[in-house]
Amino acid sequence: MTDAPESKKKKRNISLKNLMDNNKFVFLLSLVVAFAVWVAVAMYKSPEESYTIYNIPITIDTENSIVSQKGFTNFWQSAEQIDVTVTGPRYMVTALTADDITVTAVLNTVDSAGISELTLRVSLVESNDEITISSMSKTSIEVYFDVEMTMEFNITIDDSTITEHIAEGYNYENSALTLTTVELKGPETEINKIVDVVATPQYPEENLYQTSSIPVTLNLEGATAADTVSVNTYVAFVDDLEYFVNIEISRSMELAPAVEFTGTEISGVTTAFDVEAIGVKYDTSKDGYGSDTLTVLTVDYSDLAEGTNTYEVSISDLTLPDGMTITDDLSTVTVVITVSEE
Repeated sequence: MTDAPESKKKKRNISLKNLMDNNKFVFLLSLVVAFAVWVAVAMYKSPEESYTIYNIPITIDTENSIVSQKGFTNFWQSAEQIDVTVTGPRYMVTALTADDITVTAVLNTVDSAGISELTLRVSLVESNDEITISSMSKTSIEVYFDVEMTMEFNITIDDSTITEHIAEGYNYENSALTLTTVELKGPETEINKIVDVVATPQYPEENLYQTSSIPVTLNLEGATAADTVSVNTYVAFVDDLEYFVNIEISRSMELAPAVEFTGTEISGVTTAFDVEAIGVKYDTSKDGYGSDTLTVLTVDYSDLAEGTNTYEVSISDLTLPDGMTITDDLSTVTVVITVSEE
């Protein structure tokens, strides 16, 4: 019996000498070293360049400042931003974004309520001696500081053009707001400029033919045109409410007087009136009036005598439909009912 030949694993020795004898390894190593040297030289010898970062927000921090000590609120309405140009090594400045720049307003010049011009200060979030601020698109801003105030005002309706929006044959009777006051807040200086709060109806395209509730817009008015612009810029509504005006509309009509008969009908009955028509109007918020006559007297046939029956009807005694009134200057209506002899 013969023994099988014993297999031996060859061990591969890896050494620096072996690697350096490997042409591929030497080539790759040369590339890496060359790239590292190039990067180092590029960073060290990088030329200076000016670079602009756009749309950097402005920070106004009033906490622990002279503004908060005076009890002022910042009423700055603008969300404006500025552009900043920096100078430094190209690879550094081109990597900057708006998040790397801080723009703050200097508050130590605020000494009274009103508009203050504040100097802007620009700095890097992380300081770097190799980068300098070259220029800014603006060096100052105007900010409104004042004590915040809340006050309630009565509302006035602008009814100057209501009649122009009423359909032909209909009448404007009255208007009333659903809410008669409004609460406003803003700078004390601006609140004190307000002389009136005017509700302007937002009329529909078609003219109104019935009593309606329509929305209004509220306009703040100052003593002058400049005051009006100013208060509408800085003053706000405390509550987000919807304001409406109820416009009461009536319709005018001419109705013929009529008699209503009850009981068993008899023949040969005729009626006559001393007026041909009676002027009336009715509230269009009520049900429409669907007749061209107005009953002024109710008579039972059995109460009529042969010949002439004359009745003086007092206008004040008439029972009118809900929402209807007499517009003619009448106190009585004379009704003559004739029963002819057979």
